[in-house]
Amino acid sequence: MNFRSHYLPRSRAGWMAVLGFLGLMALVQPPIVFWVDTRFGSGWVLGMPFLYVYLGAVYFALIGVLLWAVRRGV
Repeated sequence: MNFRSHYLPRSRAGWMAVLGFLGLMALVQPPIVFWVDTRFGSGWVLGMPFLYVYLGAVYFALIGVLLWAVRRGV
């Protein structure tokens, strides 16, 4: 009997989706968010604090990776 774990991706696209999602998720974790806040904290983009714009962009990218994976059938 051949057993393959369902936790590991089985295709190249699956690996790309997992690594992309984990890489983007690392960008919203405290060490990096704190660095972004101290470096660019006083900046404003279209009337919103830069940190909110940064987090919003990364979260939209995370959703994009999930949608890409669904469309690819990963």
